[in-house]
Amino acid sequence: MLGVAQLKTQIAIVTYDLLPKRKRLLPWRTVCEVVAGMRRRGYDARLISINRNIDHPCVSQEYDVPVWFYQNIRVCRPGADDFYPDLVYWPVAWRDALKPYSHWHGWDCPTVVYQDGGCHRLPQVLAAMRYMPLTRLKNLMVEAFLPKRLLVRKLKKRRVSGVLCMTEFTRQDFVNAGWPSRRSIAVLPGMPAKEEPDGQTQCHDELDFANGDQDYVLFLGNPLPVRGINVLLSAAPKVFERCKNLKIVCLLRPDPGREMEIARQNVLRSIDDLNMRERFICVTKNLSSREIQASIKRARAVVMPFLYIPTEIPLGILEAMQLGTPVITTQSGGTSEYISKGGWIIPPGKVAPLSEAIISAALDDETRREKVEACLAIMGSHPTWESVANSWIDFGESVCKSV
Repeated sequence: MLGVAQLKTQIAIVTYDLLPKRKRLLPWRTVCEVVAGMRRRGYDARLISINRNIDHPCVSQEYDVPVWFYQNIRVCRPGADDFYPDLVYWPVAWRDALKPYSHWHGWDCPTVVYQDGGCHRLPQVLAAMRYMPLTRLKNLMVEAFLPKRLLVRKLKKRRVSGVLCMTEFTRQDFVNAGWPSRRSIAVLPGMPAKEEPDGQTQCHDELDFANGDQDYVLFLGNPLPVRGINVLLSAAPKVFERCKNLKIVCLLRPDPGREMEIARQNVLRSIDDLNMRERFICVTKNLSSREIQASIKRARAVVMPFLYIPTEIPLGILEAMQLGTPVITTQSGGTSEYISKGGWIIPPGKVAPLSEAIISAALDDETRREKVEACLAIMGSHPTWESVANSWIDFGESVCKSV
């Protein structure tokens, strides 16, 4: 019986393309934390990742929980590795409505699908088209324009028990497309217990701005265009004209790969072309968690001007708000709804509104103070990873009983 952990109820949570460098990023962080929470409660919960590029199936201990890696979904069937799950959590995207029915697991048990979300609408498509090649936008355009009722219809035919979303915005998308409200839930990504950065912590030599009284706004993430770095570059001249002592600091994650390296070099070249090297600072080294947190804590704002947000809600945004640093980001459905008064919400891909938001964060102390208070109030009731895992379990139990 599901819910009696002593009987070692077997639960499978499936994801795609988990890699060591991704285990702290969404949506992989969520499924790792949920499986860990299930195992602490006594369930035989397995995290299964479908990685098409691996040579052979394997079990990895590189993560916080054991991960079973397979090359394709055909192994998701009864008895594989002597595993007979009582409940499956299966990832879906809106574009899965176009995939054949063979793109599904073969286990004979209740299934809860989870959708890690992201707001894919016409404004996001238009913003991305200005800064990204069309060849990279196929999935975005399908997600934006495909009728959502097609996926809901397929899930009903598959007798799916429930739909689990990362935000209320995405849950409402399912309900509006015809999915029963009582069989859906929104569970936010979690956050660990707050760990305040040590005020005396000295940062890396390249982070002198974080060791002193220099005012700056902080960009977090990789340098790919989807993160809005090119919009930020275009906004910088007006910001610097109005804010004589402000710097823009970019903590560009040193992710490996040729695409990332090209993107980093393009950003650095643009900074030189605009003669902004002294005020538009890029840090490309690996930093400790404490250094990153100290940089966030001392910033006037964290700037994350996504063209579109692939996964709700980016942990960088949650971490900034948890530390009381307001966020500047784009209209993005569930993510921007969650931020609410804890930041400045601007249209995606628009330079002038981004400039004005940064100027407000730098010069308007009263507005910034209100947003700091809003951040702390919002995060005061934000769920921990333990409560997220419990919500996944409880929802799975409830929908299985009701079907």
